[in-house]
Amino acid sequence: MGIEEAILNEVEEKGIEKGITMKTVQGIQNLLKRGKYTPKEIAEDMNVSLDFVMKVKNGEVKNPS
Repeated sequence: MGIEEAILNEVEEKGIEKGITMKTVQGIQNLLKRGKYTPKEIAEDMNVSLDFVMKVKNGEVKNPS
C-alpha cells in the first residue's frame, strides 16, 4: 500500500466514523426530545455510555460539523 492509498483509507475511515457519530448523536437527541425513555434506557439501546447520553443532553456533545 502506497502513501496516497494509506491517506485515502484514513480519510475514508474518519468520514465513516464522523457519519456514525452524527447519527448516534441525532438519535439520542431525538429520543431525549420525545421524553419517553430515561437516559439510562437510551444509553442501553444506543450502545453508548450513560455519561455520553448525559453530555448530549446537556449540550456538551453536538454533531460534528
